Amino acid sequence: MLRQFTEESEKARFETFIDAILAIIMTILVLEFRVPEDPFETDGDIQSYLIHIIPSVISYLISFSTIVVLWMDHHNLFRMLKKADIHIVQMNFLFILFLSATPFTTSLAGRNFQSPYAVTVVAINYVLMNLAFSAIWVYAMKKKLIPENVLNKFSTRFENTIILAGILLQIISIPLAYVSTYISFGLFCLVLFIHLVRLWRH
Repeated sequence: MLRQFTEESEKARFETFIDAILAIIMTILVLEFRVPEDPFETDGDIQSYLIHIIPSVISYLISFSTIVVLWMDHHNLFRMLKKADIHIVQMNFLFILFLSATPFTTSLAGRNFQSPYAVTVVAINYVLMNLAFSAIWVYAMKKKLIPENVLNKFSTRFENTIILAGILLQIISIPLAYVSTYISFGLFCLVLFIHLVRLWRH
């Protein structure tokens, strides 16, 4: 069993499987938007409904973008891996466990955007996702599953600082939700921005 995923073909097969799961999760995110069964009577009613769901749309965009960033990082990781092993596979499933909760926590925060508790739930979800993914990176580096010359190109001080800062900002957003949920949403957006800057430098 420990050698089950060491072949290159198995690594590619597992990455394809993870990509499919991420695509499903991203699709489920948008399915949380439901048009009422009863038709709107006026254009004004439609406009009022669209204004009402703006917080849910913002929550959706943040979660969607977060998953996109994680997918890009996941793709980079598997592109660099010489091989996978059973522990990498198990850690990936832990990562997916937290990621799969995103549609629920995103919808909860979007529909209750003024509730500190609801925003805390989605923030904890983001933190757990990022910690789980970071653990995969740390394990791959510790076990030297990434060629050293490739690792030195991507695992720079700037790169590691951005990743750590992003996780810390998400943790800070949890108590700050009880001051203002808008601050927490602002920090979510800031984390996305710094990660996009990091990825742009690649």
